[in-house]
Amino acid sequence: MTRAIPAWLITDDFVDADLGVVATGKEGEVGLVERTSLDGCRSHLLARKRYRPRTVRHKGELQALGFERAPTFKNDIVYRDGRNYGRRSRDRRAVESMTNYGKELVKQRWLGHEYEVMRAVWEAGAPVPYPVGYDEDGGLLLEYIGDERQAAPRLAQARLSRDELQQAWTQLRAGMHAVVEAGWVHADLSAYNALWWQGRLWLIDFPQAVDLVASPHGFDLLHRDALNVCTWFGRHGVALDGEALFAELLSAAFSGGRP
Repeated sequence: MTRAIPAWLITDDFVDADLGVVATGKEGEVGLVERTSLDGCRSHLLARKRYRPRTVRHKGELQALGFERAPTFKNDIVYRDGRNYGRRSRDRRAVESMTNYGKELVKQRWLGHEYEVMRAVWEAGAPVPYPVGYDEDGGLLLEYIGDERQAAPRLAQARLSRDELQQAWTQLRAGMHAVVEAGWVHADLSAYNALWWQGRLWLIDFPQAVDLVASPHGFDLLHRDALNVCTWFGRHGVALDGEALFAELLSAAFSGGRP
């Protein structure tokens, strides 16, 4: 069953106001946007994700655009393997040799790819912020997790009780099932790519996600995700078996079974 667009989302006759940056990371930054209906009767907050440019043409360009440094996307060939960059041989050659044109193609593809994956896994019921779309400057607009005072902390930075840790694990496990059943692997899953807010866990940061079957690295990346999250929870008192989780997720991916 197709999920309905969230009732809180204003889709017609609105204005967006930039409220500043709330988080920065190695590849980009997240800003806060307030969307208000033109009649002023409704408003809500959105998160706006922007990737830093991969190429800089002159000194001070990043600062003028509001960024601090270029994105690293370390070892991103692992995540790009299996993706389609079009039929044009020029585009393929540019990406393979990572010319400036190729780097721009990759950046645009990462942005569009994250939206496509998040929309697919949201439709599958995964606990991800609703992907709204793009703003006029190409930033990715997402459901904002938090309130007017603070953004939701990353799981790694949240102070959870033992009971809350167990709840977080249960929700994360179910979320991983939903993602793989939709055919995807997060491929960089950790306590730093999940949020915890008012008893709910949210999965975030999907630009490097890969198709479980189409990517030649899909199974290896799923295995790494399973080991990463189980290791983190194990260090915090929730004993888990990463190999068992990996086997469970593979079974779910091909049988559609939920935990």
